[in-house]
Amino acid sequence: MYLHGWAGSKELWGRTLDDMSGWSYGVALDLPGTGDTPLTPEIGSIADMARWVAETCARLGLKSVTLVGHSLGGNLAAQVALDHSELVRRLILVDAPLDTAALPRRALWSLSPRYGMHALRLARLASEPLAALGRRAPEDYRGGPWLAMARRTRLYLDKNKDADLQRQMRWLSENSLPAEQLKSIQAPVLWIHGVLDFTVSITHAREVVRELPHWKLHAMPGADHSPMDHDPDGFARIIRRFCQEKLTFPSAPAPGDANP
Repeated sequence: MYLHGWAGSKELWGRTLDDMSGWSYGVALDLPGTGDTPLTPEIGSIADMARWVAETCARLGLKSVTLVGHSLGGNLAAQVALDHSELVRRLILVDAPLDTAALPRRALWSLSPRYGMHALRLARLASEPLAALGRRAPEDYRGGPWLAMARRTRLYLDKNKDADLQRQMRWLSENSLPAEQLKSIQAPVLWIHGVLDFTVSITHAREVVRELPHWKLHAMPGADHSPMDHDPDGFARIIRRFCQEKLTFPSAPAPGDANP
């Protein structure tokens, strides 16, 4: 199951789903408040969104999934693994801001009570030329990372509302997941991260994985915040290789440990 990032939509996983077809059954979701999924009153935090993911899996008859989450979707995927551990067989994070102190200051401009909505509207105006190119891009967008970025931008403008995006960013900023908390995740974890990501630095991933040695980090040279667009074939190979590995889980704390 695939969870997109902030201002994204399920279509962003189109190339990955194509590359994984015939090998695995994949489902990409529009998260609440994005794409074709409305934001309902009972959702007011990342934990609520995690419950929604678990309920959606139940409706689809999915009892055990490999959960792939990009950016905000990575933070959400980790929360699902913490709150609904029985559901997550494997966890794959993609350029995820788990400890939200890793978020750049510019990402938080949208939260300003006075200027937040203005910042989001200006971002829309600035994105329109690239979105115009994305509207002319073919649906399979196999033209390289720039064409994929243009199509992502088109989806951001056409399928999302600023007020909902502002709420999602607030929930993300309030959902910091430090390494000490992440130790509770029992599923095997792979973290894929673009080396040239200037939104969530790979330094963040390295610092977290240093404290969680049973996690695996795969750095993708030349890739930015969306490595699935930079090298779609390589991205799919990384996922397949991880999913083919024998399942191993973190050891349970020994009796008497300080932090059971």
